[in-house]
Amino acid sequence: MSILVTGLFVVQLLVGGYMYGFVLGAGQRDSNARATRIPDLVAFAHPVLAVVTFASWLAHLATGERGFAWVTFGLLLLTASGGAVMALKTLTGPAVVDRPSPRQGILEPGDPAEVRVAEKQIPRTAVVLHGLTFLMLTIGALLVALGVAD
Repeated sequence: MSILVTGLFVVQLLVGGYMYGFVLGAGQRDSNARATRIPDLVAFAHPVLAVVTFASWLAHLATGERGFAWVTFGLLLLTASGGAVMALKTLTGPAVVDRPSPRQGILEPGDPAEVRVAEKQIPRTAVVLHGLTFLMLTIGALLVALGVAD
């Protein structure tokens, strides 16, 4: 089970990093998205907590201490709160910010790319894969923490 959980962690980090690239690209010259609705604190804390959670799991693997598995499980739940916020922002709402800021005036509303949000460009399959993998990962970590599987 530990090997499966480790593999699920790797999938989580890779898919999460892929999706995070869209958010980081908002407002960049090569991105056609100019904004994001994901709060800055969540956009920062979620990936940091994910790495800390994986480090806790690696500590469990290195020491065999079940306490690290429990810490991993708790951190997974904490990390999920930020993930839920990001998933809701990604899967709901319009693909543009509420109101464009015109460059030329009322008659010329400006470039529509100015109002696109980054999270709407993330493929839904990536969001669903990330969520389903999280569920399997959390169940696996709980089973290891309980000592049911190892």
